Amino acid sequence: MKVIEKIYDAVDGDKYLMETQACFHCGQVGEVTIEAQELFYLNQGWLVQLAVKSLDEDEREQLISGVHPNCWKDMFGEEE
Repeated sequence: MKVIEKIYDAVDGDKYLMETQACFHCGQVGEVTIEAQELFYLNQGWLVQLAVKSLDEDEREQLISGVHPNCWKDMFGEEE
């Protein structure tokens, strides 16, 4: 994962557009946006599920493994 762009926002706080690794299902890289404080926590070694609260579990999985939420559904189906 690497930072693509810093998004300046005086009202809601700065965010970072992050590039995720290539999805092993489709081969494409992805992007997620996280808050500045969350990037700090990740750089301090925190686990993604503890550091990044602004994303849902599907987007956090993309940040960890690169697998897009739609690719995950293609491979494993919908939750019951």
